[in-house]
Amino acid sequence: MVTFGWFIYHYKGVFFNFDRMVGLCLDCKEIVAVEDFPTKAVFEKARAIRGEYTGKPLLKFLEKDYARYLASQKGFEALEKVMSLGRLPVCLQCGSNAIRPITIPEEATDKFKTSIGLQHPWCSGTLQVQHSGSSRIAPAELTRIYHVNGTKISEKPTPPNQFDIFT
Repeated sequence: MVTFGWFIYHYKGVFFNFDRMVGLCLDCKEIVAVEDFPTKAVFEKARAIRGEYTGKPLLKFLEKDYARYLASQKGFEALEKVMSLGRLPVCLQCGSNAIRPITIPEEATDKFKTSIGLQHPWCSGTLQVQHSGSSRIAPAELTRIYHVNGTKISEKPTPPNQFDIFT
């Protein structure tokens, strides 16, 4: 649930809803949301085709080409600024870059724990994951706004009309 909600870069009046993933923060000592930057090749392709997209942004779950999805998003200038800084991804809780991204194995099930191949940093064990099966919850959604350097500016409940966050 740490990646649930909106995570938005704010830069010179421009907002960009950015991607994040689950990670382990060595400073927070917990599982947190961490920035998930596009690869340089994907970003450069998105930048090159950016002018082709006007109107309604593409939806990530429907668009197979990640560069096309990025190029269609409003506020792309904020992502450009982040990428131009050449910085490492950070923990979205404390801002530290002492993070270890976590990739959930496809073979993980709700029946058995599966190793994620990451050594637990505070003991000799390894981290494991187990799916929750069909259990789902619907917590109140939060909107978190970040400066392009990765520091959190604000956190508040998401308005009923989620696009009000951009006004």
